[in-house]
Amino acid sequence: MSFELPKNLLTNLEPGEAVLDTLKTTTLASKPDWTILTDRRIIYFNEKHLGRYDMVVIPYPTLQQMRAEKGVAFFGSIVFVKEDGVEIRLERVPKDIVENFVNSLERALNNVAVEPISITRNKKLLGRMNWEFDKPAEMLFRMRPDAQQQMMGYAQPQQSLPQDPIEALNLRFARGEITEEQYQRMRQILERR
Repeated sequence: MSFELPKNLLTNLEPGEAVLDTLKTTTLASKPDWTILTDRRIIYFNEKHLGRYDMVVIPYPTLQQMRAEKGVAFFGSIVFVKEDGVEIRLERVPKDIVENFVNSLERALNNVAVEPISITRNKKLLGRMNWEFDKPAEMLFRMRPDAQQQMMGYAQPQQSLPQDPIEALNLRFARGEITEEQYQRMRQILERR
């Protein structure tokens, strides 16, 4: 399903973060609750009146458990549990949406997992369905290249040096990477060539 996401939710997305799937639950007394799957995480967004909101974020590597159920009547439920015990419980999820959302989650997890994961499916009486995911202790996830650079201290992309050696030397001196003495010595060497 495609919905127009709330502005406050969109401002909380990271640069380049892609939304893969959305789930919107509503009640008569409140604004909608949003759960979105991105290429990096699960975001639960509880929109309130007067521009207020609550938000819970579960990066895929910290998702410990997921339980979903498609009931017999009109609704199902989905529960996400983070490694630190924080729980997101979605009730009154339209039952025709539950299975598609679980399938989207499985694809999203497999895009970042080193080894393929699977979500256990169980069909019960009267058309009830259950899905379960428990993260194994040894499960590993791939890291996005930009996140890997940030962890290694390379948050800003390194600029390449110019092709001309004297320009490259001038740039290194201007950045403070070499002393004036080193600059003069290297410049003399380069000018002899």
